[in-house]
Amino acid sequence: MARLSGYMNGGGLNPTEAAFLRRAASRLRLRDPQEPANAVANWLNDQGHRTVPGGLWRGETLTRTLSNPRIAGLDRNGEPIEGFGESVLTPDEYHDLLRNLSERTTAAPPRDAYEYLATQGTSACGECRFDMSGSRVNATAGPGYRCLPPTATRNSCGKVRMNADRLEPALAEEVLADLLRPGVHEKLLSLQADAREEVVRLRAHIDGAEQRFAALQAVRQSMVATAYKAAEKATKDDVKACRARVRFLEQITTVPIADVHDVVAWWNSAPRASQRGLVLLAVTKVYVLASGGGRGHDPHSRLRIEWRTDLA
Repeated sequence: MARLSGYMNGGGLNPTEAAFLRRAASRLRLRDPQEPANAVANWLNDQGHRTVPGGLWRGETLTRTLSNPRIAGLDRNGEPIEGFGESVLTPDEYHDLLRNLSERTTAAPPRDAYEYLATQGTSACGECRFDMSGSRVNATAGPGYRCLPPTATRNSCGKVRMNADRLEPALAEEVLADLLRPGVHEKLLSLQADAREEVVRLRAHIDGAEQRFAALQAVRQSMVATAYKAAEKATKDDVKACRARVRFLEQITTVPIADVHDVVAWWNSAPRASQRGLVLLAVTKVYVLASGGGRGHDPHSRLRIEWRTDLA
């Protein structure tokens, strides 16, 4: 049987795991309003904690672990296990947690999905230059942008956050103002035309992948095995990168700005995908700076934008 998180193989407490599981249980038991299990699991992941197999925590995994009676040194009938030793939770804490979990709404209405305007590499932390992620601080908070906390494999700083309802309107105003500058609209149309030509070239390259794989297969017998595997991997990676590039470019090429005369009116009625496409067309990167003036601080002063039109 796989060991239970919080304990060592063969018995005995795992102090490190027990400590973070106790904190997680406290967040589930004591927070008001109640904190969703998925939010607590994400908090554990952000702190660098992992499940016994080494994977990321999920809300379901966390509640299943904490609902195991052995987490409190109890058997299946809820009776203390003789000679069990120190447990992660006390029986009282365990039963209190079970009551709390049982009182939670089992089918809470799902929160509306939010389409972020500047995630997926468009925005980055002004402190560490790591890409910003879209997230909510808790179950009741609105959408926001944040630099993720650092981990062993992620060199982010975790210091910068900004609410989406402050960042996105300011970014939209900057993009629309830039579009109204003399010559910028023409530059964007030229960039869009270049992107369409690149899509055509990339699609032709992707379509030719089958022939390249066939040619590689034909000479397989004359190649060293390691060389063949390296060539095959390079070909697959090339196709994957081309497809990713096409997906990116298609967001740019489909923005209908050729005949736009009132760009503000267009923006206000445009679907989110078109708004995002215009941002991607106009902007190379949006750096989000740390807050220096509280809630009333001008959000524009927290944005440093690299314009694609400056490079055209």
